[in-house]
Amino acid sequence: MEILYITLRTVHVLGAVFWAGATFLLLFFLEPAARDSGPAGREVLGNMVRRGYSGFVANVALVTILTGFWLIWRMSGHFSPAFMGSTAGMLLSVGMLTGVLALGTGVHMVRRPTRKLAELGGRIATAGAAPTPEELAELTRLQDKIRTSIRITAVLLLITVVTMALGPHV
Repeated sequence: MEILYITLRTVHVLGAVFWAGATFLLLFFLEPAARDSGPAGREVLGNMVRRGYSGFVANVALVTILTGFWLIWRMSGHFSPAFMGSTAGMLLSVGMLTGVLALGTGVHMVRRPTRKLAELGGRIATAGAAPTPEELAELTRLQDKIRTSIRITAVLLLITVVTMALGPHV
């Protein structure tokens, strides 16, 4: 049983580090650099999407959440009211909730605009001409929507990381 615990805890922590790191890297560095680079930056982000970046991060997040549920179930004595009502239990519960919300936000608020952005970018590239004013407006709208959802996800993940780090130690 201890090997299972060590393995799942390791997977959980590594997954959380990757998920949060990938989100903050995208928010603070990749997206702003791509935005400042104009069409070349859109091409890089489009390539990331085509290479499965979003899906990979979402799958890592899902594994992180599932292992986290198992870990808190085990740590709490199968969600015992005494543990869940303690400071540690409440902090871990908040972290669990914000982690689930971060995954939901990342998947549901980013997926559709990212697909539309990739499709529009592909049409513009195929046309071989500069984007029309309408296409530029749509590109900007989609990028703003994605940026907002990444910010929301990042805030939720920050709360998750802090509460998970503090929870077992209070």
